[in-house]
Amino acid sequence: MINYRKQFIFIIFILLICGFLITSFASYFVSRSSLRSKIDTSELPLTSDNIYSEIQRDLFRPVTISSLMASDTFLRDWVLSGEKDEKQIIRYLKSIHKKHKTFTSFFVSEKTRIYYHFNAVLKKINSEEKRDEWYFTVREMTNNYDINVDPDMANKDTVTIFVNHKVFDYDGNFIGATGVGLTVNAVNKLIYKYKQKYNRNIYLTDKFGNIVISSEDGKKEIENINDIEGISSVADKILSSKTSSFNFKRNGKIIHLNSRFVPGLEAYLLVEQTEEGTTGKIFKALVVNLIICVVVTIIVIILINFILNAYRKRLARLAENDEKLRKINLNQEIEISKQNQELIEKNHKLQDALAEVKQLSGFLPICASCKKIRDDKGYWNQIETYIQAHSDAEFSHSICPECAKKIYSGFHKEEDK
Repeated sequence: MINYRKQFIFIIFILLICGFLITSFASYFVSRSSLRSKIDTSELPLTSDNIYSEIQRDLFRPVTISSLMASDTFLRDWVLSGEKDEKQIIRYLKSIHKKHKTFTSFFVSEKTRIYYHFNAVLKKINSEEKRDEWYFTVREMTNNYDINVDPDMANKDTVTIFVNHKVFDYDGNFIGATGVGLTVNAVNKLIYKYKQKYNRNIYLTDKFGNIVISSEDGKKEIENINDIEGISSVADKILSSKTSSFNFKRNGKIIHLNSRFVPGLEAYLLVEQTEEGTTGKIFKALVVNLIICVVVTIIVIILINFILNAYRKRLARLAENDEKLRKINLNQEIEISKQNQELIEKNHKLQDALAEVKQLSGFLPICASCKKIRDDKGYWNQIETYIQAHSDAEFSHSICPECAKKIYSGFHKEEDK
């Protein structure tokens, strides 16, 4: 009985634990799947939109400034008039620098290849010099402007984000490139601000995947998204689509990435989010549920054990009562058996008596004179002998008054006198 009880409790324990584990983990995985879908379809794209809006506000300003410079009639007229007074263009560039608080402002003439800076004339552009490749890239590009990161030789080679814009004359002919620059540190502060605000990693890349801005300090030495673990596996897809969402693993963690092409900057905005922070709450809920399941299971097992013990005691009492009843019934059966035996014996005696009575019943041959009785074997017996042999009757001899008169007639006559 004890072994059966232990087996029963163990089976109930296993069923409860399995049931709780299945429901808890099923709920966890469903919630995690729903959360992943929410991150990919709404949360991360919404964050990307917000960052994109703030980038438009913070970084489109220099693009707008460079566009205004490229369409400025003074600049075009000054170039078309033969670039006679260098002080005029320097003063113009300095006013742009002060008014819009840019890090640098510049103009490079296609005709003279002179690099004008808001402080002075720097140099002439040379197609064979590596540091001047940017200009010839701008000249050959199909877009009107681009963004590139280069050291600014006019500011002690400070790494600068340049917004370069083509300048055309009134007939649409290319006459030079102008633009403004922001220090990478200044832009990084903006990106870092976005990271702190939205708790996301942010990258801004050109059309070739080269990282222009990154919110991660540890990835300053990485120049292209193909060199970033996880992103490298989807880099081609990112650079071939306007908007996209991806999932991948990095250091054992699930990373969600949303990318979108920023037309104004001709760049890709990449916003990535780890799943750990979001699913951590669900995992904590899972742990709490499991703890509750264990506590509930223990309580249920204790209650079942208590009920089984009470039931076992009740069964023991019933068994004890049954044993007492069995003994009482056994004693009664023994007593009844004895009584039955006595009745049987008496019955046998009665039957024997009846048999004897039957032997004395019927026609008995008796002598009409001496009153002897003839038995079955043909012998004649005295009547008292025959009756004694066939019954329990005993005879005592005496003389009845009539016989006495006959036998002792003389004696009776004297008495009458």
